[in-house]
Amino acid sequence: MTSVDFSTFVDQQYKGIPEQTETIEDKKRAIAAKKRILQHPDCPPNKKSEILREISVIEGEIAGMQSEAHNQAMNSSIFPSRNNLG
Repeated sequence: MTSVDFSTFVDQQYKGIPEQTETIEDKKRAIAAKKRILQHPDCPPNKKSEILREISVIEGEIAGMQSEAHNQAMNSSIFPSRNNLG
């Protein structure tokens, strides 16, 4: 494959994924696309390390969003909020 083919492949993988992901679903789709790009035989080695860092950052964002959602669920339960046990 030529570099043009790799570029086309990358464009196809990111199709339908917003540049700035806001939801966990979009972030997971971006990670899946990046992992497919990593598997491409023409993926340059310097791009692989960059993509791996991007995946790590996105995974951290997902973990933060899940933690925040968990905390909100706990604070909106039938129990009083932790700050107002009074």
